[in-house]
Amino acid sequence: MIIFEPHLSGVSGDMLLSALVDLGADFSLLERFSSVTGIEGVASVKIKRERVKKKGIMATKIDIELDEHVHSRHGHEMKEILAITSKTVEASTWAYEKASEALDYLLEAEAEVHGEEPEEVHLHEAGSFDTILDCLGYFMLLENLEENKVLSTSICVGSGVVKTCHGLLPVPVPAVTAIAYKKGIPLIGNEIEAELATPTGVALLAASANFSKALPSMVPCKVGYGTGSKDLDIANVLRATIANEEDFEEMVLVETTLDDITGEEIGFALTKLQEETKEVHLLQGIGKKNRPVFVLRLLVEAGKLDGAIKSLFENTTTIGVRYWPVSRTKMERVIETKFSDARFVRVKVSRHGDLQKEKVEFDDLTKPEKD
Repeated sequence: MIIFEPHLSGVSGDMLLSALVDLGADFSLLERFSSVTGIEGVASVKIKRERVKKKGIMATKIDIELDEHVHSRHGHEMKEILAITSKTVEASTWAYEKASEALDYLLEAEAEVHGEEPEEVHLHEAGSFDTILDCLGYFMLLENLEENKVLSTSICVGSGVVKTCHGLLPVPVPAVTAIAYKKGIPLIGNEIEAELATPTGVALLAASANFSKALPSMVPCKVGYGTGSKDLDIANVLRATIANEEDFEEMVLVETTLDDITGEEIGFALTKLQEETKEVHLLQGIGKKNRPVFVLRLLVEAGKLDGAIKSLFENTTTIGVRYWPVSRTKMERVIETKFSDARFVRVKVSRHGDLQKEKVEFDDLTKPEKD
């Protein structure tokens, strides 16, 4: 698993590329873009890598030098350029499809803001070829690292205003908020008066990551830092960490209190909720006006939160729930078959580091012995 931390310095396409290269992704994959030809308005593409220090932190910086004479394009032109470029740099089908997904998020956001169709929306700042390079390059590097799961903390957007071809716009820019509310991405601000999160950077995380408002408990295996071009009062770096995803799970604890539900109804609800969750717990307590209540708690995978809440509303009498992120560490588990007491039984073997536990499946112990 790769964990990005844009909650301090935000995110942009070049910061994501830089962080992945710093983690060990093959830089030569980006150098392939130097051979792209036949794109209208693009005379040459040069990719450089350097090591720089930001507020005492050494980081990788990817510089994209474009000799480009077209700085605005329509949505359909961007999609055509992505297809051409994908073939030229020999991107995999997966990388191309994921890059297309991120580009679609970007086009849909811009189209909504401007009241146009995604295919026809006119991109200015995001209409440059480096948007294509960011989208496709990001997924090529991600694939190269062989990490198929991505987690991100909340995205810091900065504050103030930014100058665009449309004049001054508030930070975050409208396209960023459009992507965020459609994809449920948590945004946070700070006192830095700058645009810290670009639409391209946010679209790339939207297409690849699950989001957590807090950094989960984990043991880092490798750490990389990617920097952008800005010099800020804070270290303008995006940290990316490779962690063993088997060591933890990012979960959400959902809770609601029920004082107007029958025993039959709660039994039916528990059966339904067990289909949507990892764990379901039912407690009894005293609520408002000293009424006896059921306290229903669910442990849910972060990506399945919406489905669990919908199931709660559909199958119980609740009209409101509480939830908060929690981290869960679990032991690696395998089922082994062993011979015991003249019979074969299944044994659950759990391991974590040098610790091992064994437990015989109770059902196997209670089975009648065969003659």
